Amino acid sequence: RRLDDELEGEMLAHLELAERDAMAAGLSPEDARRQARRQFGAPLRIREAHRDARSVRWVETTMRDVRHALTALRRDAGFAFVAIGLLALGIGVNAAMFGLLDALLLKPLPFDRPDRIVRLWETPDAESRNSTTTLNFLDWKRLGTSFSAMSVERPVDMSLSGDGDPVRLSGLMVSADYFHVFGLRAQYGRTFLPGEDADGAAPVVVLSHAAWRSRFAGDPTVVGRDVILDGVPRTVVGVLAPSTLDRGLVEFWTPIVVPDERRTRDYHWLGVVARLRDDVSLGEAQAHMRGIASGLAPLQPEWKRQWGVAVEPFVQGLVGDDLQRSMYAAFGAVALVLLIAAANLGNLLLTRGLSRSREMGIRAALGATRIRLVRQLLTESVVLCTLGGACGVALAHLLVQAAIPYLPPAVAAYSDVGVDGRVLLFAAGVSCVIALLVGLVPAWHASSSRMLGAMKDGARGSTGRRGRVRRLLVGLEVAMSLVLVVGALLLMRSLARLNDVDLGVRVEGIVTMSADLPLAAYPTGARVDQFATAVVERLNATPGVERAAVSTGVPLLGVREGMAISPIGRPEDVPMRFKRVDPHYFDTLDIPVVAGRGIASSDREGAPIAIVINQTLARALNRAASVAEPVGQTFRMFVPTYEGSGVERDVSVVGIIRDERTGEPQSVEAPVAYGALAQSPRRELKLVVRTSGDPAMVMNSIRATVKDVEPRVALGDVRTMEEVRALSLTSARQPTWVIGAFAVLATVLAGLGLYGVLAHAVAQERRSLGIRLALGARPRDVGAGVVRQSLLIVAGGVAVGAVAVTLLARLVQSLLFGVSPLDPIALAIAGTSTLTLGAIAAAIPALRAARVDPSIVLRGEN
Repeated sequence: RRLDDELEGEMLAHLELAERDAMAAGLSPEDARRQARRQFGAPLRIREAHRDARSVRWVETTMRDVRHALTALRRDAGFAFVAIGLLALGIGVNAAMFGLLDALLLKPLPFDRPDRIVRLWETPDAESRNSTTTLNFLDWKRLGTSFSAMSVERPVDMSLSGDGDPVRLSGLMVSADYFHVFGLRAQYGRTFLPGEDADGAAPVVVLSHAAWRSRFAGDPTVVGRDVILDGVPRTVVGVLAPSTLDRGLVEFWTPIVVPDERRTRDYHWLGVVARLRDDVSLGEAQAHMRGIASGLAPLQPEWKRQWGVAVEPFVQGLVGDDLQRSMYAAFGAVALVLLIAAANLGNLLLTRGLSRSREMGIRAALGATRIRLVRQLLTESVVLCTLGGACGVALAHLLVQAAIPYLPPAVAAYSDVGVDGRVLLFAAGVSCVIALLVGLVPAWHASSSRMLGAMKDGARGSTGRRGRVRRLLVGLEVAMSLVLVVGALLLMRSLARLNDVDLGVRVEGIVTMSADLPLAAYPTGARVDQFATAVVERLNATPGVERAAVSTGVPLLGVREGMAISPIGRPEDVPMRFKRVDPHYFDTLDIPVVAGRGIASSDREGAPIAIVINQTLARALNRAASVAEPVGQTFRMFVPTYEGSGVERDVSVVGIIRDERTGEPQSVEAPVAYGALAQSPRRELKLVVRTSGDPAMVMNSIRATVKDVEPRVALGDVRTMEEVRALSLTSARQPTWVIGAFAVLATVLAGLGLYGVLAHAVAQERRSLGIRLALGARPRDVGAGVVRQSLLIVAGGVAVGAVAVTLLARLVQSLLFGVSPLDPIALAIAGTSTLTLGAIAAAIPALRAARVDPSIVLRGEN
């Protein structure tokens, strides 16, 4: 307004000076005023030119276009609803998947300078990673000048006692520097002080924020009080500030106190984390640790003097290869869904552009240039994609929150998963790209001179070129949906093969649970043996229980303890896993003994150490050490003790069992040796109970029986073997259902797109169809022509999709088990179902085409 006022003053001044000059030349005041105004020009044009020169006019024009776009969408609410829904679906699932992928693989961990946090491993070879020993850690900490802090960690479950029944908590035993490694701070109290992890120090504990709120009602006065964990009073010295760890992976931390018997170099039980110094790179730290390992080699047992040390980024160990492959496969699937949704939107905009051709013709007749029309239509696409992107972000938030419980616990705890600024930026970028991809071509078509001719009364229908574009888009939708359908079918067939894998055990009626015994109440292995014997006897007498057993592991969930076995006096070491079981384990799970005997009640402390091996270990001994008949022979093996150390002992192989599937069904069965629990006891136990009916019906009786034997034990991980089996298939089941769901969604979108093209084609060709029928064409032939057109589009899409499947076969190979990526059954089913979809999509348009009334069409009536 100020600039307008100044311009008005200048114009008046110019006019006044021109009038004075004219009057000085002898003109009358009226003639002088008329001449001055004629010479000066039109004031309105001058004002507009001045405004254009001094301002950013495109802002005003853009705002006008945006207002017009919103009005147009509000006027065509049905189109707006469908288009925004398509965009929200495509952008939402992609933003959610990007959020998960970004948090797990791309974004730094939510700690102070997470790139400085590393893990240290002992490495038997270039591919293997092993935890370390107590003495090696102490030497690494003393000599590791490349690190500003170094700590050990070991998972532990403890029973929280107090009012009511004990509650089982998951935590970590760590050394004092742990919180410095991760940069964690206490909201109340403090973290551990140096020396609190020394032998004889007062027992203390730090609580997670989530455990403090759920277990202690968020009471700040809990700091300084004692809590009873595994029967031992521990002083709460701090409560951590809220963090991603509150998702439940860790509920408490206690200092790890290493007894003298575990100060060895041959018992690997400690994970090591460290923080690099600011002036040290990862490569320099690796070279430094190699030098330390070389210097310590003479102190190592002879069998591990060639081992090395690896320094790896902490994040590298969180996301396994299987999860990474599943994430990339799912991201590819949602990208295809987005492309299909974009193709459908493009078809909608092409159709809408045709319906607005008269409007565009009128605007062109009033002086709008083609660029101005394209800009207006493109602005409408941008507004549409912006609204769809906003709805997609809301959907992405819901999807991410729903996915968090299904992530591995360590991943969920250490990764900052959620919809943040990076996800919003991704969604905005996708929205802009879609707006340009699907908006530019329809806008250019709608503003073409041929379409503007639709202003004339006789102009009808879409051009052949536009129809070809729409059919091409639908063919690409069919091709992309075929890729997803084939992928889903392959994963489903792979999952079916995994379900058919022989587990080596009978899972029906079995329930398993964890029972971690408190150290204070069970200071010796003999006490553990007494508990195991008593609880099995009591459970066997419980109504509804057929048999019960105790072990250190259950089928399908892996065997953590790894060691080696070798023939007496020979150097051939055979790597294996070690599992401790009681005499009832094999009978309870119906695992047959194929040679010799199983673990017996006579295999107790003081008797010769007996082991039973599985068939895989028997074959490995024969292959590596030429031991064809291991039963009855004596071997040399590292036997762990109750205190946590171990000694090399002579062991006798007393039997061979049929392979029990100890790991995931898709994994290669490991060689396993089974030792007697009484000869190698451990406090962390698993109860395996076979029931005569539904396990859920007798769980209360099982809990009561265990509580009668040991009231300080809180049972955890209560699962039936059917649930354990389902859990072991998680890595295969999750990508199957995710890609399967997106395949169904993509197929529905492709079908809707095909239906839309055919329905529009029938509507536009209604006059020609009426003429054909009037000239004697049979209605069924007219309908068959529509179906034939549909099948031609689908067949082209299937051909393109088959080529894409062939090119992508190698990418999905790692996700499959027992199925070829070019499985003919999956390809045949996918192709047949897609062609069937084409016939279904054509049914209604074909019926409409066959029912066209020639008399109405030829009279030009609606």
